[in-house]
Amino acid sequence: MTFPAAKPSSFLERRKGNDFADIPAGSNYYDHKFGKIVHKINEGGFCVLSRSDHIIMTTLGSCISVCMVDPVIRVGGMNHFLLPEGRDIEKRNSFCLRYGNNAMERLLNEILKRGGQKSRLVLKAFGAGNVLSINASIGAKNRIFLKHYIADEGMKLETCDLGGDFPRQVAFYPSTGKVLVRLLRRADDLEIGRKE
Repeated sequence: MTFPAAKPSSFLERRKGNDFADIPAGSNYYDHKFGKIVHKINEGGFCVLSRSDHIIMTTLGSCISVCMVDPVIRVGGMNHFLLPEGRDIEKRNSFCLRYGNNAMERLLNEILKRGGQKSRLVLKAFGAGNVLSINASIGAKNRIFLKHYIADEGMKLETCDLGGDFPRQVAFYPSTGKVLVRLLRRADDLEIGRKE
């Protein structure tokens, strides 16, 4: 018995049609308080949604999350990065999304790929708190990186809530650009600092 030869198909051909699908977070759940599906991202994570009423949420200490949306086509996303850049940027960390340079490029490119235009993008940034009991000034380094990245790309922040001594919980509505921020007080602060 002979079988017909399989048609050659490349990885790109198999993915064709899904290139512009939503990129959900690693975990999502229905939140009764918000009455919506929440996509939870952690450090090194990101999420991009198109015309969705879902929420993207994260909790930040010294890390930064950037919320980016094209309000005309209602495509938006959020990242969560831990450090500005990897030391061995040419080697194994060259695509790690825990680093700001990679996280920002990936988020920007995924929104542009879906029809977003750089001139219309609205950016909001949160985090970079001074919550770690080490002398590394990670939050300050993240703020400096973000300022330079946005200037180099010819973009600007509409809103930012960076620095301070407390961590934050951020809820982002990617189809409208609305963001809710809640400061977390001491017990939460110590736990997030310990994890980071």
